[in-house]
Amino acid sequence: MLDKRYQIFISTSGREMQPERMILAQTLVGMGFFSWGLEQRTPLSTALARRQIDDCDYVIMLLGSQYGEQSVSGVGYMHLEYIYAVTKQKPIIVFMHDEPAARDSSLHDQKPELREKFSEFRKSLQHDVDQVFTYRSLRDLEMAVRLNMPQMLERYPVSGWVRPQNTQLLHDEIDQLKTKIEQLETEVGKREVDPFLSLPKVSMHEFFAFEYRMHAYQDGNFKELKIQKKLTWAQLLGILGSMFVHPTPEEYFSKCINDYLNDTGLEDARLEMPRAHAIARSQINIRALHSIKMQMRQNDWIIQSGRDDRQRMLWQLTSKGQKLLESNLLNKSQASEQKSWH
Repeated sequence: MLDKRYQIFISTSGREMQPERMILAQTLVGMGFFSWGLEQRTPLSTALARRQIDDCDYVIMLLGSQYGEQSVSGVGYMHLEYIYAVTKQKPIIVFMHDEPAARDSSLHDQKPELREKFSEFRKSLQHDVDQVFTYRSLRDLEMAVRLNMPQMLERYPVSGWVRPQNTQLLHDEIDQLKTKIEQLETEVGKREVDPFLSLPKVSMHEFFAFEYRMHAYQDGNFKELKIQKKLTWAQLLGILGSMFVHPTPEEYFSKCINDYLNDTGLEDARLEMPRAHAIARSQINIRALHSIKMQMRQNDWIIQSGRDDRQRMLWQLTSKGQKLLESNLLNKSQASEQKSWH
């Protein structure tokens, strides 16, 4: 195995994020990453930040409760670094505080216009960045980094950095992988049966049972709940189908269904916490998500459709899935399912 390292550029609003930045940097170093970035910004430091972004493999945006110091144009330095990273097509991951308003008042912008800019910037990151994760404490942040950075390496593979003495090992590994790919392609070509055909097809009215987690809020406190839920395949196709009308990155499977669970999970939470008034951070079990994806493929509702310019796997509805989505079959199946539950 090659001794490969990755360079991470960390962007924050400034000094008030120093505790979080220190935890983030220490965690990354412990995981084998190199990190850099600038806490104190000036017009002269902008060029240095851009060079660092050019040279980095990944960009982390660490957002607390401040928009931060602004450039002469009125745009925050952190905001400028984000815009530049997007233009350079750098893989971006965001760690933001789950409830900025709950942070100490000294950690907030004092000017109303800056607070408004912070709110808009936060909404922009939530809407435009694929990988956004929230935290409430420094421990939360550390665990979020440990859990999600390895997934970034898988979803957005980059060349990274290898010690010079290991370059021959790199070439040897490339040759071995090429040989293995040729062998696998030959084997696949000889097979008459797709390995996924061993999965039986399902009907639209059948239920799929799965587990998901959420944070439920009641009486000023929150509790993490494990929820057992059932949805019909008609419902699942209805939830996911519209997202994949056009070729869409694979990670939108989890984003789409987790958004649905966040929107609808309050009723589930109230079965255990009757006075729950809000939920957040709903997340489907990853094995269940994989089963849903493979079952939809087996039923010929979705199909792989290549990769985008960031090498992300793309999925798209098949013509069969499109017809089901456009027909009344989903609505009828969902209506009958709802009646059976009430």
